[in-house]
Amino acid sequence: MHTAALRYVAEVARRGSVRKAAAALNVAASAIDRQLLKVEASLGVALFDRLPGGMRPTPAGTILLRHVADTLLDFERVRAELDDLRGVKTGHVSIAAVDSLLVEFLPRSLDRFRADFPAVSFAVDAAEPAAIAGQVAAGEIDLGFTFVGPPPTGTAWLATVAAPLGVVMPAAHPLARKRSLRLDDLRGHPLVLPAGPLPRVMDVDPEFAAFREGARPRLVSNSIALLKQAIRAGAGLSFFTRIGFMAEIDAGEIAWRPLAARPVNLLKLGLLAATGRKRSFAALRAADLLTAELKALGA
Repeated sequence: MHTAALRYVAEVARRGSVRKAAAALNVAASAIDRQLLKVEASLGVALFDRLPGGMRPTPAGTILLRHVADTLLDFERVRAELDDLRGVKTGHVSIAAVDSLLVEFLPRSLDRFRADFPAVSFAVDAAEPAAIAGQVAAGEIDLGFTFVGPPPTGTAWLATVAAPLGVVMPAAHPLARKRSLRLDDLRGHPLVLPAGPLPRVMDVDPEFAAFREGARPRLVSNSIALLKQAIRAGAGLSFFTRIGFMAEIDAGEIAWRPLAARPVNLLKLGLLAATGRKRSFAALRAADLLTAELKALGA
């Protein structure tokens, strides 16, 4: 069966290179490259443009990727139905999320899921908030956690939770004495900031967006673990929701203070899923549990 080849094609398109796809799938890059060349030869078309900056699907590749998404989903559903006959609940679920949810929320939730469905496997990636909704809509992932905005066609929010953006700092920082902070309060204090663009929903607060874009941070990183260490060490303040820092806040190591700006206090995080495709057993059950977990977090 050609499932492996289809997964290779999908992963190369998602990662933008054979090397990154090989690392994600834990297979040799040469094996993926051979399969890609074999598929291209059998179809008589190039599936990817090999560019200096990575691999980009050609028009033919885009057509095949739509088939790949549908085929892999159908395969997972058939496999789940066959497993039902044997009394085994298996399957695979792919999730992308903003990195703050990967710190505590998702590991804890997936541990609970595995207690009931130990044979289900997961692929969980941190992703930029602006990219996640598109990945769900394109069928690249089963479920996505990102900031709530208008959902793309063919998707819907299963659950949402309030996630206002605030200032994160050491608990002993002088600004922690305030109940809320204005942007003017932050001027003159060093910043350590997450890498990547702001979520698109931040368009609702141009004042904050302008402050963030004009900042000259002491440290920029795409690792929330590194930023946590920097904040603890007093290297600077940062902007996050509370969700990725709940353990440190409860332990009294970190303080979180809301911004005195209405738009950022209206931000929400949500669980997004496709509505136009039939989901596998594993994806349905995972969506049910994660919906309940997100609602409990909000409560």
